[in-house]
Amino acid sequence: MKKEEKVILINKKQVTGDLLYKQACKLTNLSQELKLAVDFIDHLCVDSRVDKDTLNAFINSSSLGNTTDVLQNIQHEIDEVSNSICPDEV
Repeated sequence: MKKEEKVILINKKQVTGDLLYKQACKLTNLSQELKLAVDFIDHLCVDSRVDKDTLNAFINSSSLGNTTDVLQNIQHEIDEVSNSICPDEV
């Protein structure tokens, strides 16, 4: 008796090495974006301890809003990748 392998589908597509590789690349890119944002905020925090004008300039330049947008985008993309690798049927 031959054992049948169960086919796993993600978004109605059969899971393949290529599909998983693309999802892993997306996560790697998001990780790099997140590291950049965290490093920037960390640097800003260190600078603001010494020079309050640096923090004020950052806030006044709308950079804080841009940083928030980047972090929200990363969150959205991570959720999208997470949802896309969840099999349609278990």
